[in-house]
Amino acid sequence: MFLDVHTHVPVGDVSPGEPSPGNPSILAIENRHSHFGESTGSRYVSAGLHPWYIRPETLADDFEKLSRYAVQPQVIAIGECGLDKLTATDWDTQCRAFEWQIALAEELRKPLVIHCVKAFQECLAFLRETSVPVIFHGVNNRLSLIRPVIEAGYFLSFGKTLLHPNAAILDTFRAVPLEQLFLETDDSPTDIREIYKTAARLRNIPEKEIVLQLESNFGKVFKQ
Repeated sequence: MFLDVHTHVPVGDVSPGEPSPGNPSILAIENRHSHFGESTGSRYVSAGLHPWYIRPETLADDFEKLSRYAVQPQVIAIGECGLDKLTATDWDTQCRAFEWQIALAEELRKPLVIHCVKAFQECLAFLRETSVPVIFHGVNNRLSLIRPVIEAGYFLSFGKTLLHPNAAILDTFRAVPLEQLFLETDDSPTDIREIYKTAARLRNIPEKEIVLQLESNFGKVFKQ
């Protein structure tokens, strides 16, 4: 089974734990940052308040909607949520939203999917007391920034940047233990199977080894 741990591209309705009918070998987690009144169908979903889209005047109401939505069993992770120093969103609002969502994940005992841009030190500080699994998604940073994430025992998810990596991304990807690795498509139409194939080549290991290890990681994080 090929696991796409974070995608914004809608997938067909599937029963939890079952592959997409359009891609029978792929299990994807669809991310949502709004429209929390809509049904999940029978998809696996992660849901959170993305730092790009939160506003101080609507934050409390949006978080209440998220909280109601997140109790559904098909919502298997909180996020993506986190901190972004390049977005126009007020920093205090970002921090408040992130803190609330960490608390929600703890309350519901669901993993966190993290969006982090130029704020690794701050994100790690907020996560210091967190006991649920944590996935930093869309990793494309140099190893000096990512090493504290690895050392904290968190998971790291790589996507389309593996298809055309620079030297810094290659160093980071090869340094992440397979036991802390996930792969994703995010907002790219790329086939997750291509990312798996490339990941195996970059690590110089059989593709099946990555497939089996990520299945094990998925079971640990999402308790499947």
